[in-house]
Amino acid sequence: MFKIDYDRVIGELKGYAQRMVEKGASAVILIGSLARGDYTAFSDADVVIVYNTSASFLDRGAEFLDPSLSVELQPLVYTEDELLSMARAKRRVVKEIVGLGVLLAGDPACLERLGEELNNTVE
Repeated sequence: MFKIDYDRVIGELKGYAQRMVEKGASAVILIGSLARGDYTAFSDADVVIVYNTSASFLDRGAEFLDPSLSVELQPLVYTEDELLSMARAKRRVVKEIVGLGVLLAGDPACLERLGEELNNTVE
């Protein structure tokens, strides 16, 4: 039977996240099944990378891929301003980041600002 070595994967992701922070990311946050705990042997790693860039959304992810990891990586790269705007719009991904996201590396204040913006917005 196939099984994921969760501790190994999380260790790899933390190392990856630290490298991304050293590269200029403000924060790297794990979301999805690995963050929720309902992962399977075939789960990928969904990570939100907060990175200030002028590159188009579609062009951002390529520089954050890492095929050396034992799990497939799905990087979602947003600027902090984009995430704050998404929080005001009550976007699902921001609710997941704030509610279930696991900060792998970077500035915890980034998550706090997202949470404040999400909770201060009247529906």
